[in-house]
Amino acid sequence: MSKRRSHSSIDNLPEPLRDTLTRMVIDGLWPDDCPGDHEGKPTYDNMVEYCVLQGRSVSSSAMGRWAKGLRVIEKMTTAGLIVRKTMGNMTGEDAPKTQKAAAEYMGAIILDFMVSREDYTSKQIKEVSQAIRDCAQVSINADKYIRQAIAEKVAKAAKSTKAKLNKAGVDRKLIQEIIDEHLGVIK
Repeated sequence: MSKRRSHSSIDNLPEPLRDTLTRMVIDGLWPDDCPGDHEGKPTYDNMVEYCVLQGRSVSSSAMGRWAKGLRVIEKMTTAGLIVRKTMGNMTGEDAPKTQKAAAEYMGAIILDFMVSREDYTSKQIKEVSQAIRDCAQVSINADKYIRQAIAEKVAKAAKSTKAKLNKAGVDRKLIQEIIDEHLGVIK
């Protein structure tokens, strides 16, 4: 059985250096104290060289693995923000089944990614967990709004049917049987 690796060599770097590397990966920004003229986004090799300038040694493969995970975590965090924004603007009228399906799909993708790796920090696990929670909340709220809309339509139909049958002189007991049987209203 292989030993699980719980931390990247990047995790052992000082926090200010990790923060700079994070900005290089996520934002494509070159640090002010990096010598030379820079065009485009920093590459993994540029980041390794920057670490060497800071007196730290890391491998290109470690940098690549760490940066790839960081990008995915950033995408999931962004997805969580989008989900929260969607939730804030959701009403009963715009909670279609597709919204629920999209949230469930996103949650499944996030969960699948989480189980495919082993070197997450507790902060990354927290951020991904929040994204999963937000996806589940969208799904739950979509179900709630859909059920509420159906219940309102059934209640309106039952009221209308009852009024029409009363006006036609149908027996109250028969009216209730018709409503119960045809509209699925349960006492």
